Amino acid sequence: MKLWLAPLLAALWLTPGAQAEESSPHPMRIVSLNMCVDSILIELVSHDRIAALSHYARDPQRSTIADAARHLPITYETAEEVVALRPDLVLTSRHSAIATRNALKRVGIRFELFGVPNSVEQSLAQVRQVAKLLGAQPEGEALVARIQAALDAARLPPNEQPLTAAVYQPGGLSAGANSVVGELMELTGLHNIAARYGVEQYRPLPLEVLVSSPPDVLLVGETSPGAPMQEEKIVRHRALRALESQMTQAVFPARLLYCAGPTMVPAVAALVQAREEALAAKRARSAQ
Repeated sequence: MKLWLAPLLAALWLTPGAQAEESSPHPMRIVSLNMCVDSILIELVSHDRIAALSHYARDPQRSTIADAARHLPITYETAEEVVALRPDLVLTSRHSAIATRNALKRVGIRFELFGVPNSVEQSLAQVRQVAKLLGAQPEGEALVARIQAALDAARLPPNEQPLTAAVYQPGGLSAGANSVVGELMELTGLHNIAARYGVEQYRPLPLEVLVSSPPDVLLVGETSPGAPMQEEKIVRHRALRALESQMTQAVFPARLLYCAGPTMVPAVAALVQAREEALAAKRARSAQ
């Protein structure tokens, strides 16, 4: 942060009314700089307590709350705009701008850092952590219960056999075994073949692997406007189209890939739909 900004930030923070909510036992002006925490925050508190979400919240390619976020303020994570909002709590990421975090520390604004959960258990713990910070434990437990109910309902029925599957996003990106999506795939009866090839979290899966040993289900990502042509072509490759009689392709948008929390609800719904379509296609092929 430039030295001349420090007095400006302090002045913004000390503006009359900046501490108006100090008497409240819970934060009343909350800013989120974390795309994944955005979707938790918006579920747990009334929207008048949200001073701003991250700008990613309005991006329909990345966010599951884009429609709701259009009616709420956003920031681009600069120290000046965050301080000007006079928050009493900032929810941020371990990967957020260090300059902004340093500025918040200098003017005494409380912030909490959040990592990326690698499991369903870690994700539910994060929901509870956010809820506790907000003074919204009952709402947090209700959200955890709703997520857990969706996960339980999505489990593979005991009379069905698991199917093999892989995530295949633009650029060939796949979700590995040690990721929330990987765990959700296994829970819904989609055995993730990326684990065979050493993909633990998120990295590309070679097209040759899919062609040589196609899974029952390919969870294909949507391409975003302006995406590089090469990235778009890989998920529409003619070699994959040639496998349509052996492999069911289902849409699995990137906005379901990176965040957990309440995003797990639409994620398992998409996985269940893909599973049911693949099972139906498999039965039809067997009947021929």
